[in-house]
Amino acid sequence: MPPEPSLQSPAAQKSPRAARTPLNSLSTRIILCVFGSTLLTALIVSWMSISTIHEDLRNRLATRNEGLLSERTHQIEVWHGVASNELETALSPGHPWHRALLDALDTQTAPSDWHWLSGLNTAPPFPETRNALPTPPTEVSRHFDRLALTRAGAAPAPEPGCLTVRSDVARSDQSIAGSIVGCLSHSTLYEALRPPSPDVRGLRTLVVDESGRITAAVGIRAATRIGNRLPLENLRAASEERLVSYDGSQDTHQLSTLAPVGLTGWFLAVEADHAQDFAPATKITKQIFVIDVCIILIFSVLAYKITLAIMQPIEALSRGARRISEGHIDYEIPEPTRDDELALLTRTFNDMMRKMRSNQLEIESDRVRLAEKNEELQRANEILSQLSITDGLTKLHNHRYFQDHLTREIKRVGRSTSPLSMILLDIDDFKLLNDTHGHAAGDEVLVSLAAIMSDSARESDLIARYGGEEFVILMPNTDLAGAVHLAEKIRMSVESTRLIIGSGMKPIEITISLGVALFHGNRREFFAEADGALYEAKAAGKNCVIIASSDGTLPG
Repeated sequence: MPPEPSLQSPAAQKSPRAARTPLNSLSTRIILCVFGSTLLTALIVSWMSISTIHEDLRNRLATRNEGLLSERTHQIEVWHGVASNELETALSPGHPWHRALLDALDTQTAPSDWHWLSGLNTAPPFPETRNALPTPPTEVSRHFDRLALTRAGAAPAPEPGCLTVRSDVARSDQSIAGSIVGCLSHSTLYEALRPPSPDVRGLRTLVVDESGRITAAVGIRAATRIGNRLPLENLRAASEERLVSYDGSQDTHQLSTLAPVGLTGWFLAVEADHAQDFAPATKITKQIFVIDVCIILIFSVLAYKITLAIMQPIEALSRGARRISEGHIDYEIPEPTRDDELALLTRTFNDMMRKMRSNQLEIESDRVRLAEKNEELQRANEILSQLSITDGLTKLHNHRYFQDHLTREIKRVGRSTSPLSMILLDIDDFKLLNDTHGHAAGDEVLVSLAAIMSDSARESDLIARYGGEEFVILMPNTDLAGAVHLAEKIRMSVESTRLIIGSGMKPIEITISLGVALFHGNRREFFAEADGALYEAKAAGKNCVIIASSDGTLPG
């Protein structure tokens, strides 16, 4: 009986676990859709809120820094102007210090171009000349840490890290006798940089020279910034931004606002740590993040609850459909107690399955009967097919099958050029044997001869009853010598066999005549050569093997 056909659908047979994949679940898709929508909305709102908060905070910080810079810059410019005026006043003609400087310029013979004046707040770099030049008046010295005097045309004095004031020393004829360069007092500068109120103590106020080097700093961790450089090119390139970020000392992210100090070429900067200034925004960002997470979780739980209430009946229907696709047609889905669309669908499904079971039983009964009839028909067809190609007496292949097989072998020889040989044989004096012993004895002789040929030939050789007492053997991949060898073997086996026929128990002897031919490309000539060789064997006295010549004529 053939195997029972599967009741699964092609999609279920191809992927039986497809419906069980979590991402393919409708409930999962609904929850993911709600989760994604909530997440996207929360991210957009959060991004807009955080961007607005950061922008507002940057504006507030920029406004604060700009106010502080404006105030500090104004104080330094005023102080720079006062120091310049005091120095110009002390160098006016008729001032005692002016006359002393002219005398020093006329009499000084020291090898250095620059000479540091005495009486200042800090020691100059050349202490050996400290008391060699006139002491400046108090109204001048109070503004400067160092003052240097030089003749006209000398190279500039060494002024590292100083905010300087320069003034010429003129003679009565208005010619320039020399110059004085003053380094403004660092103590006064630091006092001008100090924050005016505790509200800005978290900042650093920096004094920056033309090269970007920080020469003075006041505020939190100010000492770590002195000697470092600000990225002036980046700050100037971003001048349209009121607040510029960059990496400061020790890889700390900084925020800065920059302003020039008058016409000195120096800059004043207000700097703060990014984390410190944006701490309020960071706190608000964390709060927004926590709120977003809570909203997402709440909406996800609600979506899960709603989806679960919808999906439970659908999953029951899905399980029932899967069980039925696996062949469990007696399965019924538990019907829900509520009266809604899903309950109606469940009842309709169960009714459909009851009708399907009834139809399935009828189909199965008809299928069994049809299978039995098919088996009977198949057996009958096999018997008929075998009978159509088999000789009923000898059980060898018949003339029809031989002709079909010969056609196939000739085609194969045409492709492979391998040899093909044929033996055509006939029982000698078979009519006399029938007349003497009867047709039943003749049939026994035919059966015995068929057995001898089957034992002598190879499995690849085809033995067929060509008609009456005449037989043919077709030998693929066999040359003429091999065919003659087999013919002699069969002839000798038949000659040496004593047959007991009928009830008389008397042995009889039979002989056969055989004609052998080799295929040369023509089917008609192939069989004619074998047939001619057979008749030649009969004419030669029987019980012999005759070979057809290669030119289609019998050997003489």
